[in-house]
Amino acid sequence: MNKYTEVFQSQLPNLNTDYLLLDSEQVDFDSYLDADLIIIDGGNTEKYLATYVNQEFKNYIKHMLNKGAKVMGFSAGALLLGEKVYISPNDNSDHQIKIKNGLGLFSQFLISVHYDSWNDKANKDRAEELVNVPIIPLNDHSCLVLDKLGNIIEKID
Repeated sequence: MNKYTEVFQSQLPNLNTDYLLLDSEQVDFDSYLDADLIIIDGGNTEKYLATYVNQEFKNYIKHMLNKGAKVMGFSAGALLLGEKVYISPNDNSDHQIKIKNGLGLFSQFLISVHYDSWNDKANKDRAEELVNVPIIPLNDHSCLVLDKLGNIIEKID
């Protein structure tokens, strides 16, 4: 997790950093109500979906957003933030396109991560035929900045 937090800690020396390990412990979300920033890191997308996409975590994230906290996702963590999640064949052992339910922070689009490094254009195009919204391609060092309603403010490549 340090690779995700060290840049923030270098700019905000008083930043209090706690880590939620949702796949390995029972989490008392009331203990984390003072968070200003929630980061969901990269990892195994299907495991993250099974672990994080549940009503308790959805309620916590939405509550924190309403309090003004920011939510960031990297790679798999970014994918699961949408209402629907596009899982590339490059990102699962079945090597199939999968569309799954996510946390629901945005619904107007899906995202494709590691787009160029996974050479994912053909897969993304096929997946777009399965959903009725666009799939936004993101390269390894790209990001989307969204408002509280899930609208894109900026895409940074």
